[in-house]
Order: sequence, then C-alpha cells, then structure tokens
Amino acid sequence: MSVVALALVSSITSLTNKYAFDDVPIILENDRIHSLAGWWHLWTQPYWPDQIGAGLYRPITVLSFSLQWVAGNGNPLVFHAVSVVLQTLVCVAFFWLALELLAPGFAWTAAALFAVHPLHVEAVANVVGQAELWAALFMIVAVIVFIRARRHGSISARTIIALVILYALACLSKEHGIVLPLLFGAAELTLDRSGRPLRERITELRPLFLALLLVGVSFVWVRSAVIAGRGEMVSILFAGESFQIRALTMLRVLVEWVRLFFWPAHLSADYSPRHIDIVTGPTPEMLASVVILLGVAALAWTSRRAVPVLTFAITWVVVGLLIPSNLILPTGFVLAERTLFLASVGVPLGVAAAVQRVYSRAELSTRGRAVAAAALVILLALGAAHSASRQRVWHDNNVLFAQTVLDAPTGYKAHLGYALALTSQKRDREALDELRLARLIYPNDPNLLEYTAVEYSMMKRCPLAIPLFRRVLVLAPGAASSRVSLIACLIDVREFKEAKSEIVRGLAQGGSRGAFERLRTIADSIEAATPPEYRNQK
Repeated sequence: MSVVALALVSSITSLTNKYAFDDVPIILENDRIHSLAGWWHLWTQPYWPDQIGAGLYRPITVLSFSLQWVAGNGNPLVFHAVSVVLQTLVCVAFFWLALELLAPGFAWTAAALFAVHPLHVEAVANVVGQAELWAALFMIVAVIVFIRARRHGSISARTIIALVILYALACLSKEHGIVLPLLFGAAELTLDRSGRPLRERITELRPLFLALLLVGVSFVWVRSAVIAGRGEMVSILFAGESFQIRALTMLRVLVEWVRLFFWPAHLSADYSPRHIDIVTGPTPEMLASVVILLGVAALAWTSRRAVPVLTFAITWVVVGLLIPSNLILPTGFVLAERTLFLASVGVPLGVAAAVQRVYSRAELSTRGRAVAAAALVILLALGAAHSASRQRVWHDNNVLFAQTVLDAPTGYKAHLGYALALTSQKRDREALDELRLARLIYPNDPNLLEYTAVEYSMMKRCPLAIPLFRRVLVLAPGAASSRVSLIACLIDVREFKEAKSEIVRGLAQGGSRGAFERLRTIADSIEAATPPEYRNQK
C-alpha cells in the first residue's frame, strides 16, 4: 500500500489539469474518438488525425481514449484519473517484478523510487502519455509471467498464449512494445541459474519466440498497411540525415538521458533545436558519453555472476532506449521525457540491486543503517514533492508553454508553442515577438514559417507574410495550404500576375485543385474591378 500511496501523492495533483500539448489534436479536436459509433474503424486508422500527418498506429490507446471521452462526455478529469490509475498499476506491477528479483526491503526501495521519479510526470500529466503507461504495464506483467514460468522449467502452452496476448497488447498500445522479446531474452541470459546448456534452453523457448515473431511481423504488416502513403513522422532535425549523424547526435543526448534518470531536477516539455541540436562531428560531451557507455558495459559484464539483477536492469535500460535512440529508425523526436518511461524501469531496479549487494557485504552499524534510511526518506520526499509540483505545469497550454520558454529558452518549439498560447489569449503582438524568436533560433521549419505567415496575413500584413510563404514553398514545394495562402496575399496586394503564376503552379501539382480554381476566378474578378494605376504589375 505504501507504494500505491507514493504513486498517488506524486501524481494526484494532475487531476485538475485540462488538455495540453498533443492532447489537443489527438483528443480534444479529434472527432473520431468522440463517439463509440463505428468504434471498430479505430483499428484501421492511424494514431494521429489526418490533418496532423496521420502517422503512427496505436489502436488500443485510441480506443481507450474513446471510451474515456464517452464515459465523461469529454471531461478531462476522467482522462487524468485514468492516467493516475494506470501509473499506480504500473508501480504495483514494478513492485511485483522487483519482488521476483530482490529481497523484499530492496524491492520496496526500487518500487518507491520508481513511484516518485519526476521523469514520469510527462507520461502521467499529459493524457497522451497513456500510450507509455499501457505499453509499460503490459510489458512488465509479461516479464513477470516469463520469469515465473522459467523458474518452473519449460513454458506451457497456456503461458505462451498469455505472453503472446500481452505482447500484442503492448505493440497495439505503443510501437515500442515490439522490443518485448528482447526483454525476455535478457531475462533468460542474465537471470537463469539452472546451469543447463544454452542450447537446451533455446530449444525450450523456440515455440514462444516463434509465436512472438509471428505477432511482431503481423503488427508491422498491419501498421504499414494502415499508415501506407502517409509516411512516418520524423523529427525535423533528422529529416534526410544519415545514420552516422543520428548516432553522433544521440551520443550528445545520452548525457541528457543520464541526467534525467539520476538527477531530474530540471525538466522540460521541449528539447528542440537549439536546446538540443544536430551533431556532425566530435564534441567534448561525446567523450563523457563514451566513458559512460564503456563504464556501463563494464559494470554489466562484471556483475553478470555476482549481481545478475544489475546486469538485467542495465540490459532493460538499453532495450528500452532502442526506439527513443533514433538508431533503429528516425522518430518524431530527438528527446522527449515520456519516451523514457519504459527504460526508466531498469534504473531503480539496478540501483536497488547494487545497494542490496553492498548491504550484503558490508557490516553497517545501527547508526549507518539509520542514516541510509533517513537519506532514502529524504530522497523519496524530494521526488514526490517535485513530481507533484511539476504535474501542475501541464495544466493547459497557457501554463505549459509559459513555463517551457523558461525551461528551454533556446528551443524554438518552446517559443512557437508559447506563441500559439498567446494567440489563443488574443495577445497577438506578444505572439509575434515569440514567433520572431523562434525563427531567429531555427529559421528552417516550414510549419513555423507557415504559422507565422498565416498570423501576419490574418493581421492584414501580407507584405510581411508573402516572403515567409515563399520560403515555405522552397523548403516544402508541395505545401498546398501555403501556396493557397500566398496567392490570397498576392491578390490582396494586387500582384495579380504573380498570383496567377502561383495558381498555375498549384494546378500543375494537382493538390487542392478546387481552391486554386476558385482563387483564379477571384483574382480575375478583383483585377477587372481594379483601376490599372492601382495594380502591382510585378
């Protein structure tokens, strides 16, 4: 119960939050989930709505959103309550896992540290983080089932069915569930103490892994079919970049991972350029990353017999980071705190395993044990307080982005997000200032340029919007919406010749044909009614 209490204390302050960040397009503005009529269609649709890019595939998570929306008639309290319950269930499942591997006192320590970890705030406070919570819950339970089954020898057909179902549920909650078989493999290689030959154990596990392979391949096939033609959502930082560039950049990010795992005093909703920028060559931080990698690898190897749980925990972290690392394939982020949720399972587990080893070998006095216990209590109190306080930062976009520009002043998306929040508050002049800062930091994001240009055009400042729309079309020639807006602005400033040229280009590309035809009619009508001396003939 104490683990449950710690999880609740650390997360319950999120209950009064509204929708923020990705919650808005995925839940609040997503009509698909606002009714259970035709709910089965959610299994054949991407996670993101079409207007956002229609990427990813997480039907279990989307279906759960629909159920929550209907249950509460869209009240965000229902969503946040479910997030808190899910986080609590994950903490309980983690405690059960730790009890399988550690003495009870140290298992409790691991679970308590996990329950209050501030890194988990984003996965709980932001409703879309439920994808992380569902996937982690299914994966932790699956690993528990696997470990228990292996302690009793070969895995029964009933256990294989249970693990296959859990694997499918994890994958359908969030794509990184695909790595679950690697966690089974890590558990088998690090925790087995039967002394039986590896070949014999592989033979025993063959039916399970063949079944898992079938599920994994089927998931990838279905996912590819659902999002076919829509493309993957890739971070602008990695768009078109090679594996080498991604690897060098992630060496820089590794330092941030370590900080967030072990000292998450500073958190941020944004890690965009220039807060974290692309790396094309050696940097001083890379030396620290290489030292960390070599040190962790050496620790895992030297601990494999004396402290196998520590080796398993380190392996868990590595497996959990495979997808967020952008090394297997580029994702839509360079670093996002909620994407570290699964990997973070291994951190308190490994710390508790190491502490248990020290306790078993050291002769600690009563006073020493009291000091250690007091230090743990203080650490848990600080973690819970920081987590509870940080939950409130995610109250809504106005609060979140006002804080994010302070957390990540060099992140251009922080300023873009704050501009969006200011616009919703009718603070247009301040919004434009934030957009200027965002463009100054990172001038090559078509979405940023388009949004800025649209803001200028809505304020009847088309001379400022036109060069921005043109820049968007240089970076993304197929951006039909920007071309439509550019033409509208050209007509507004009476540059009819240029407007008609853009209409021809738009029609040649084939997108938004109806809009371009209407614009041609409008351009001809306004040009005919405009005296020649007022026409701009450029």
